[in-house]
Amino acid sequence: MQTPPSSTAQVHFSSDVRNMDNWARRTSIPLTTAEALGTTYARAHKWLLSLKSQLIQQHGWQESSPADPRMLFSIEAPSPWRSPSGLPLSPKLKLQLPMHASSFFSPERRIQWQMVFHSDVFATQRLIVQPISDILNILQCLLTGLVTLVYEEQLPQGLYTTTRGLPSVQWINANQTCSS
Repeated sequence: MQTPPSSTAQVHFSSDVRNMDNWARRTSIPLTTAEALGTTYARAHKWLLSLKSQLIQQHGWQESSPADPRMLFSIEAPSPWRSPSGLPLSPKLKLQLPMHASSFFSPERRIQWQMVFHSDVFATQRLIVQPISDILNILQCLLTGLVTLVYEEQLPQGLYTTTRGLPSVQWINANQTCSS
């Protein structure tokens, strides 16, 4: 029987441009135009699709059907969490990324993206499935502030919250050649 690992970090999705502007000031990474963000995201398609292929070939994911032409990809996998009798403890995992970065900022699609990023895919699977962690890290680099990791620690002095808007330096250094 496999049960979800515990993690104090929560993935937080925010398409609020003011939030991204705040992260731009914090990181000294200038917030560019929507067109420039779209171009950068489009350049990352090949990398994101290679991670999708890894999920399919090495981790048991499969294409969702019917295919949605608005999506760069839409894949799903059976829940890895099982009851003692072998029944799934949650619905299928679903991972979608849009064809165009502007979709992340569409008010009509906000809830859809919250459901993707707040799901078990990113809550727990990013801790044990490297391509999912890489997808999150790529999005943090391309669209800083869109997806953050929020850690909460209860210490004797009170509750401390740490928010991470960029991947670790080790991940960035290890993946510099992929991002070119």
